[in-house]
Amino acid sequence: RATLSGPRSKQHRIRQNAKAFAGRLREAGFGVRKWTNISNKHFAAVAAKMKEQGVGDGRIAEIFSAARHLCEAYGNTRISPTNDVFGVKRGTIANANSKAVAPEFVLGAIAKLETESSYEHGPRCAAQIRLQYELGLRREESAKVDLINDWDKEGRTLHIQYGPKGGRPRTLHNLSDRQQDALERALPYVSQSDRPGIHNLMPSGMGDKWQEKLSYAARLCGFTKKESGWTLHSNRHERFHHMYVEHTGFQPPNQHDSVEAFQRAARDTAGDEWPRLDAEARDDIEVTAGHSPGRRDVSDAYLGSSR
Repeated sequence: RATLSGPRSKQHRIRQNAKAFAGRLREAGFGVRKWTNISNKHFAAVAAKMKEQGVGDGRIAEIFSAARHLCEAYGNTRISPTNDVFGVKRGTIANANSKAVAPEFVLGAIAKLETESSYEHGPRCAAQIRLQYELGLRREESAKVDLINDWDKEGRTLHIQYGPKGGRPRTLHNLSDRQQDALERALPYVSQSDRPGIHNLMPSGMGDKWQEKLSYAARLCGFTKKESGWTLHSNRHERFHHMYVEHTGFQPPNQHDSVEAFQRAARDTAGDEWPRLDAEARDDIEVTAGHSPGRRDVSDAYLGSSR
């Protein structure tokens, strides 16, 4: 069995999606049993089969990412690093509906955890969820951020280098008073990591098992897809929704019934300036999210497409 890195929840997701890849490969008529024998030919066959079944490129890319993880874990490095060669394109994962959490819900969940006497980690989890909500951090980033070394309180910047997707560090600038306050509230939970000189917000020695504790806290306050319709990742969606409205003055596309309705509302608010404001907000959000400006597939996933 291959060894995967990262939180158990991530490992589980990779294995489930890799299992889906294997199933589609069998449906395509291939009986390959080992990840070491998988080739680009097999990826192309799975792409064709899934497209034939009406599956979108975003879902195909998700399954391919997991399959690549397993191939690499078994020493198979022959697979193309991009999906273009399989006819799977970027930019087709835009969400039709907003996944942003309602502010009153997340603030209520934080308040509940801060005073939760039945769960010893409640207040620590509350501090991390507040960071996700106010700064748009991923859940792993909110646990591994080093406030001692990477938060410049006077300069109002936060460097994020532990836990980012793809290992890409980034720096958040011009932190607001609310964001500074969220970081201040997290300071009591700083602990020494297992690496000298590096700190995080997890209990000492907890490691990646901490994510399970955070998931339990989410269930405790109804922060699940089943109970409320939102997950902890919805905090990130709300942060970027807030950034968009703050910059443009109008709601993003996924708050409207159609692209046409969005464009009418945007034009009513900002006139002919709306495309410029839309583009500026998206560039800023894409960088804040840890990507390059111009990655419209990223901002589309959080805001919906404006075109």
